[in-house]
Amino acid sequence: MIVILNMGKEDVVNIISRKFSDFSTKIEHQGKPFYIITDLHGSEPVTIKTTIYLEGAHIETLKITTSVREESELSNLIDSQHNRAIKKVTEEETADKTRIAYFREIKRLLKKGELSRAMDATGKALTEFPEDLLLISYHGYLTSTVDKDHDRGLEICKKAIKKLMESEASDTDFSYSLFYLNLGRTYVMSNLKKDAIEAFRKGLSFDPKNQELASGLQVLGMRKRPIFPTLSRSNPLNKYPGIILTKLKIR
Repeated sequence: MIVILNMGKEDVVNIISRKFSDFSTKIEHQGKPFYIITDLHGSEPVTIKTTIYLEGAHIETLKITTSVREESELSNLIDSQHNRAIKKVTEEETADKTRIAYFREIKRLLKKGELSRAMDATGKALTEFPEDLLLISYHGYLTSTVDKDHDRGLEICKKAIKKLMESEASDTDFSYSLFYLNLGRTYVMSNLKKDAIEAFRKGLSFDPKNQELASGLQVLGMRKRPIFPTLSRSNPLNKYPGIILTKLKIR
């Protein structure tokens, strides 16, 4: 059974099939397309999950778990949560959500190796947030990677860090490690290994568990210090305790 519920200018399509429901809503808010999807997961108890997307990028997920089994009560809970998500989009400030969506899209494209598309996404984001220092940092790295203008890329990355240090923004607003990750990668593109190592290590000082920074060092041949420096790396006293400590994220 398909029921269409009118909500102002938007339509919510509620598809009910036996015990499962799916709500899908598209909202144009402040000139941006938001998609809100609610569905069910598991059983006894069931989890109602509502996911909010902006231009295809995941922004936020709302979840509640309930032991309710009666279909009408469950439908009411789904309605309530879905409408709460719509309210979050239409009534709350969306600037931060838009910014987060851009970063997630840029990181997704970088992970997939789609550097030209990442460059386009960064440029688009900078038209809306021209003073955002982290976006500027990404732009520096991509300038070096995509445009092959290594000097310009390094200049942009360094200026972003300099402005960050001069600003009054707290580290809760910025991830310092990402600035040094971008700088380190740009040094790698410029064949400046020593500078890249220094940048990656600086980034790790802010975020010791950052795997991308650690991987950057490993690619450059920087290995973890042996537990017993006087013994060879292949010695069992170094090899096996080292593996265990690494898995426990202690080393």
